[in-house]
Amino acid sequence: MNKLFIDDIVNLGLKYCGQEYIEKITILRSERERILHNIWRDDVIPEKFEPCRKETFYRDIDYDTAIHYARKCLDDYKYLKYLYEVADLAITYGELNRAENLLVQIISRYVKVADNELLSAAYSKLGHTTFVKSDYITSEADFKKSLQYSKNSQTLAMFTNASGTIKIQLNKIDQGITILKKAIKLCQTAGCNITLMKVYMNLGNAYAVRGKWNRALQNYTSALNVKNIQNQIDILSTIYLNLAIAYKHKNDLSRAWENLKKSLELIEETKNKYQKGLAYLLEAELFYSEGNLTSATAFATSAFVIFTEIGDRLSVAEAYKIMGMINRKNGEHEVALSFFENSRRINDEMNNFHNLAETLIEIGELHEETGDEVNALKAYKLAVDSFEKIEADEKINTVLKHIERLKKQK
Repeated sequence: MNKLFIDDIVNLGLKYCGQEYIEKITILRSERERILHNIWRDDVIPEKFEPCRKETFYRDIDYDTAIHYARKCLDDYKYLKYLYEVADLAITYGELNRAENLLVQIISRYVKVADNELLSAAYSKLGHTTFVKSDYITSEADFKKSLQYSKNSQTLAMFTNASGTIKIQLNKIDQGITILKKAIKLCQTAGCNITLMKVYMNLGNAYAVRGKWNRALQNYTSALNVKNIQNQIDILSTIYLNLAIAYKHKNDLSRAWENLKKSLELIEETKNKYQKGLAYLLEAELFYSEGNLTSATAFATSAFVIFTEIGDRLSVAEAYKIMGMINRKNGEHEVALSFFENSRRINDEMNNFHNLAETLIEIGELHEETGDEVNALKAYKLAVDSFEKIEADEKINTVLKHIERLKKQK
């Protein structure tokens, strides 16, 4: 658990409860560490812990203590507002399980205390956490619940954006694009510019899945051109990251690095762990493209650790794919194949046809390098099958060129 996360929770308690809260937390922390220091010895404690585990132990206690003493000084409704803000911080720091636990308390245990506005916001936030963890069915159900508690035009626009985005993740690309176009009109009518930014970004992602990079870039640019969004650094960092990904696929590495650096600068401000992991994945790929395999390995490994902690299996699969690419380039073909197969299995289990196809292409290239043209052809044909399920025609054409080239060599 990040120490900054604990500090932010304690500062949030100060905002809600006042200076007495800080004084109480400080005294308890000092006394606790004095007592535990005396027993945290190998000759006393039955289980030997690494120093980092000791630090984690202290932070777990700090987290529970901070929330407990906020409860003691706040009435029910203010406490729920506090829990909601703690959940928001937890999402930022990648503590998704803690965020879910707090949000579930609001919508279940305290449902009679919370008003409709807070319940709607809690369900919406819960939908975001389950989306990040690739649980799209639950995510859509959460967003629907959010709409039930607040049926104003802005909530409807947010729900429509979420619904379209989830449809895309469920491989229903055309349906998702149609819904997102409807969301644009709803946002424009309701005047909700923040959601409009997200809609354009998600629409760009839909075209990116199909390899329509110019259409993707157009929508990302539209997102940046929405008025009065300069302070939305969390969303802006994601848009710049998506721009970088698009330019990477267009082989414009200079612009890819330029936009990635913009994204990373904003991520430093937001402290968003999930976004940092995504940025590290791209940074690993860019270093790989430049032949800097040491840096590529470092960033891929860092991303892997982040996504394992968060519980985002699809991004873990992407990290496996990149580590496979790195090892293939190093000539470690057996290790590379094991990484690719891990990526393939996860994507297959989660029905992510786009990422599955991308991994199969990498497997095909590995088999080509080792002279196994039969298995290379099999991998490429399976990649075509996966792309066909999401109608990624431009990507299909690219793979077909690999297949035709191999057939001519026979």
